[in-house]
Amino acid sequence: MMKSIIILSFFLISVQAFSQDWFSIHDQGERIPGYVLGMAGDTIRGSIKYDFPIVMQKRIYFNSNQGSKTTEEYTSDNIRGYSIDEKLWLSTSVIMETYNGTFRFKRFGILESTPGPIYLLRIFDEEDKLKKKTNSEEAEKILEDITLNYSENFFDKLYIKKNEGDAESLSSKPFKKSFIPKMKLYVGDYEALMDKIENKQYQLRDLRKIVAEYNQWFESKFK
Repeated sequence: MMKSIIILSFFLISVQAFSQDWFSIHDQGERIPGYVLGMAGDTIRGSIKYDFPIVMQKRIYFNSNQGSKTTEEYTSDNIRGYSIDEKLWLSTSVIMETYNGTFRFKRFGILESTPGPIYLLRIFDEEDKLKKKTNSEEAEKILEDITLNYSENFFDKLYIKKNEGDAESLSSKPFKKSFIPKMKLYVGDYEALMDKIENKQYQLRDLRKIVAEYNQWFESKFK
């Protein structure tokens, strides 16, 4: 676990606020300088084909800077992540709650937190359009045809993840209804922080602060 945290900390780039402006600075299909993170933590620099986030969260097309003209297709199954436009996209398993139960799939999500054992990721899942579906195959098919909607809602599309666990939606009803029990699973080993949550000094809207404080506390234990 510590190896993964150290690697992530080393390769962390400055995380910028998510905005619509990002979608207008390049043409679709343009090659943008970036790098991929291999499964062993190695960094390969090159260029990545620009596309809409709804597509880039599923796969990217990459050319290395090492003289190869071959284009490689990478998915969240064969790399740990990639960087483009000073944004870090990390591979994660995603857990989705639907009316018909729970299922999992893999995605790249945009990192929106400080490095540490807990991450906040932005993932475009279009959850409401999947609630009547019974399995991940049907959900995947729908995702192919979705047009991305830009939302200003802080929690819309934002997920929380600890270490190698699943990424979980902050806007889901199970998370909202059981916020304190959920947070015990994420930060329960930090008693002082958990006290703030139980005393409602920190609430769901303060999740960025909670994640930052927990990661800082965790890092301080190894200094």
